[in-house]
Amino acid sequence: MSLWTKLNTLFRASAEEPLHHLVDANSIRIFEQEIRDGQKAIQQAKLQLATVMAEKKQLQRHNQALQENIGNKERQACAALDQEAQTLARDVAELIAEDEHLLQQQTQQVAQLEKQEAHLKRQLRTAATSMQKYQRELTLAKANRSAQQAVGNLNGHSRGLSACMQEMASSLDKIKGQQTRAAEMDDALREIDAELNGEQLDARLKQAGIASSEHDADKVLERLRKQRAA
Repeated sequence: MSLWTKLNTLFRASAEEPLHHLVDANSIRIFEQEIRDGQKAIQQAKLQLATVMAEKKQLQRHNQALQENIGNKERQACAALDQEAQTLARDVAELIAEDEHLLQQQTQQVAQLEKQEAHLKRQLRTAATSMQKYQRELTLAKANRSAQQAVGNLNGHSRGLSACMQEMASSLDKIKGQQTRAAEMDDALREIDAELNGEQLDARLKQAGIASSEHDADKVLERLRKQRAA
């Protein structure tokens, strides 16, 4: 059972390896896409902030209108009281109470929207700062990748040039060897020809101080002269 468990773990690990290699090989592309996703999220957050701000301004205008309406009704209620129209004054007072309750609720909503607006603005400032940092990091990462590729290409060219130089040196050595062998063959052939023509023997006799055939002929002539004189 333990063996099958280990094999299962091995298969799962083998399945994960290509994914890891794929992610590692495309890390810059993934990072670049994440930045684009972040930029879209920032745009959506801006739209949300704009919606909150617009709703807050709308409520503020409505609250201002309510306050003006409440002021008018208060004056109407006071006029009814001055005329001792208690029922009318009470009806107006009920309307004032409803408007004041609505004004209170909407004022609380405005406060909540202001908090939400401040929170979104902080988030956007932080996100914008981070986005600028990540964009700089992306630019640097691309530059580093280009530099690494250039170095790799240069190393490849250098290795190719080195191999070419080595091949040229090897060819030159072969040529020199062939030329040396040819020169030695020529020397050997000349030596053979000299030996066959007797030149080598004469040279050896002269080198040893032994008279050549010319010297022998002189001796023969000298001997013949002496014989005639006798």
